[in-house]
Amino acid sequence: MSNAERYELAETDVAKSLWRKYRHTIEYKSGRRFSINSTHPLVREAEEKGLADVIMSFVRELERPIDIRTTLSDRQENDWIEDWKRMHSLLFRRVYRKTGNLRAKGHDVRFGEPGDEDLHRIPAGGAEVYNELYALSRYLRESLPYIPLENLDEVCRFLAHFHYNFIRTHPFFDGNGRIARVVTDQLSVALGFVPIIAGFPRNNAEKKRIYHAAIKSAASDTSYSELTSWIKVQMQDKLAQIT
Repeated sequence: MSNAERYELAETDVAKSLWRKYRHTIEYKSGRRFSINSTHPLVREAEEKGLADVIMSFVRELERPIDIRTTLSDRQENDWIEDWKRMHSLLFRRVYRKTGNLRAKGHDVRFGEPGDEDLHRIPAGGAEVYNELYALSRYLRESLPYIPLENLDEVCRFLAHFHYNFIRTHPFFDGNGRIARVVTDQLSVALGFVPIIAGFPRNNAEKKRIYHAAIKSAASDTSYSELTSWIKVQMQDKLAQIT
């Protein structure tokens, strides 16, 4: 998760296909020739296409005649980590030249408000990021087969635990929230429930505020009560839409 600040993407970091398009824009011709703003429509368009690629790769798995819960439960820790790196590459291959790499730097991250890096105990990068991801992957491998499906609160708490700790680890320089939401859907479907990514309040300021508050509360609440409730509401809303 990151706040809505604007930042610049240097030409040397941007995918060549994106930069070729940018060279035809008014901004470039007006003199902004060394970077493109992260909120530029071309960047947003490339990110949306990438997110669609990630979701479609997940959907294709669902279309296969397999038991997705058993398949995911059989994954080893590094299998999870490699899949998350693959998702990051799909998400940003049209935006950045380098994708799919775990964050190597320290607290050079865009996360919430100033000071939130310490509040959420974001790992400093490198081995710390990998170790956090490995522990989270082990949690999935050990917990997924034993979630009590008859208890919706426990299902949502499991999803909240993963969702928050993936975002808190902040393994990539960008896109962590989007990947966390796709994988949360993947886990939800594996347990026999609906995906909730469609319920993410991108265009609803009030719902977005509630979501961000739930994420922040998880820093001091290891039962993830607010985030569990938020996920449960999204799930119930989605069920109401399809029934």
